[in-house]
Amino acid sequence: MIETTESALRTALAILGAILLVWIRTDGLAVIARMGITLASAAIGYAAGPEIALWMGTPERLTIVGVTVLGPLALETAAATLLWLKRDPRQLAEALRLWRGGK
Repeated sequence: MIETTESALRTALAILGAILLVWIRTDGLAVIARMGITLASAAIGYAAGPEIALWMGTPERLTIVGVTVLGPLALETAAATLLWLKRDPRQLAEALRLWRGGK
């Protein structure tokens, strides 16, 4: 029982550290935006971290922190891609074709 509590506490501290890092990295945004990004990152890290750790064979806590910290990067990339698609769909289609090795 004590080992389980200690493990849960260490995991919670790792997640809190990752959340704090995400909060610091989103400086300059409105507070509500920072809260949304931080909450989304924590949720992604907590939900997907153990599965990714199992798949990659890495320590669970390390993977949860990594996924939590990299969550905003994935969200920003998706937002930039959608903005690019909205602005010029042909340019995005051309970039994807070239990325896949097309001529």
